[in-house]
Amino acid sequence: MDIGAKLREARESKGMTLEDVQQRTKIQKRYLKAIEENNHSVMPGDFYTRAFIKEFAQTVGVNPDEVLQQKQQETAAAPVQEEREAPSRQERSQARENDRPPRRERKGIPYLSSIIIGLLVIAAIVVVVLIYAGGSNDTNDNNTASETQQPSEDQVVQPNDEQTAKEEADESADTEEQTDQAEEEQAQKEEEAAEPKLSVDEEGTASNPVTTYTLENAGEDVTLTLAAEGGDAWLQVGDGSSAGNVYTGTIAAGSEPVEQDVSDLETVSVRTGYSKTTKLQINGQELKFPIDNDVQTIVVNIQK
Repeated sequence: MDIGAKLREARESKGMTLEDVQQRTKIQKRYLKAIEENNHSVMPGDFYTRAFIKEFAQTVGVNPDEVLQQKQQETAAAPVQEEREAPSRQERSQARENDRPPRRERKGIPYLSSIIIGLLVIAAIVVVVLIYAGGSNDTNDNNTASETQQPSEDQVVQPNDEQTAKEEADESADTEEQTDQAEEEQAQKEEEAAEPKLSVDEEGTASNPVTTYTLENAGEDVTLTLAAEGGDAWLQVGDGSSAGNVYTGTIAAGSEPVEQDVSDLETVSVRTGYSKTTKLQINGQELKFPIDNDVQTIVVNIQK
């Protein structure tokens, strides 16, 4: 039995709904549903996938270690194949070194030959001129000086192609390592930025307080959950322009929570007549009343 079926069976055997699991674990319902369907592609990352599965398993009474071990076994083949197909940095550097044409070797030898031939020609001209101009003694001295000035083949320093290639390969490997590290840091920042974040912009005060929240990175699906504990709760839900045009009613204590799809709204407001019994959540994150007044209003600005 796969992980999703095992967790769904355990949840149903306890008589729990996905909303119950969401309320206990604070994990969004869409992620819980994706786990049960083994659709891990919608998850924000492998780290969160493992953490959500572990929390889900503990909530429905399944041994989390066994579930995580099963997940590791199911996904073990893919990383291995990936390792076999992806060459290492050293292999990529070696391949570049092998593919690089030995420019210095092809150019160095002809260049050296040209220098030697040119020097020999110059020396011959000098010898001829000195023979005609200064006699045999001066000619011999000049010939000796010319031979001294002429560099031999051993004296010409050839370029150290092997050392240069090694240095270029090391620089290339360092550059690739820095690039990979920068990409990993960028991916981590994007993953962290993709997580929903609920923050308080302004806390309500006075006799009729209005508290303002902002939900960042809300995602495509945004669900407002209304519930009552310890007593009935009268509620009005609006779209920011009109109170109560989304939902108006009284929720009995202990009854099933009411879920409102507010995915199309940029702002949602909730007004309660008895804040002490009212329990509110948006995408699984709790909306708290800052003071003890019975009548209070919460406004949430939704940012996708």
